[in-house]
Amino acid sequence: MSDILSVLALSDSIRHILSLVCAVVYLSAFATCVVSSGKLKKISSLMWGVGTAINGLIVVSNWAVNGYMPFVSMYQVLTFLGLTYYFVYVYISRRFSSEFLRPYFILFQGVILTGVFFMGKTASAWSFPPALQSAYFIPHVLSYMISYTLVAVSALICIISFFLKGENRLRHEKAVYHLVITGFPFMVLGMFLGALWANACWGSFWSWDLKETWSLLTVMTLSSYLHLRRTEAFGKYAKVLVIFAFIFEIITLFFVGMFDESSIHSYS
Repeated sequence: MSDILSVLALSDSIRHILSLVCAVVYLSAFATCVVSSGKLKKISSLMWGVGTAINGLIVVSNWAVNGYMPFVSMYQVLTFLGLTYYFVYVYISRRFSSEFLRPYFILFQGVILTGVFFMGKTASAWSFPPALQSAYFIPHVLSYMISYTLVAVSALICIISFFLKGENRLRHEKAVYHLVITGFPFMVLGMFLGALWANACWGSFWSWDLKETWSLLTVMTLSSYLHLRRTEAFGKYAKVLVIFAFIFEIITLFFVGMFDESSIHSYS
């Protein structure tokens, strides 16, 4: 196994180029996917598969270079997050017969890998701090990745639904609900595992750290959506909360470290 990983430990320059190629392939797959032509849709599926394979190669290369599951730096997390969208879509499309959601998942992959490319070619290597060396590390991050993937797509579909009418609008609103009820348990699980991890590492299940607070706010917002959508008075407005949940998700993932460098979730 170590011999295989050593072969796949590509240089920073090659991974940097591959991230650009991957982004271009994903975005091209998105562009051809939204066209109604059957031939172009087949080409889109082929490009999507190629993009996923390249994305997977980058993830494995990051793993080989660092020697651990590549979830530590933002570069590693985003690269893996891009790959996550494919597998989450496969489940959602089969579970709820929602093949029409494919372009949205591909679009997010293209945007994420574009961001990875602009992070620079030396961003892959990262030290593995003691606080992250826990059995909770991988399941905690994976749970949040799955939930973040689903919330991101549901928020985009929610925005699009405002511009639709009739059955098409109802179909999109139903898809939003399916995505949220699938992602919500993973978000709660991620928070639960994080609390167990925090107690094992710092001696406390919860410390009201800024990242914890924004994560809790995201969970409460999605919970409010799931409750209010069933009420007659607020049901038609509840989906707006999904958009706010996505905003809170972005703040939690990208901006909390900028607001509070002393956060216990800052490992650098």
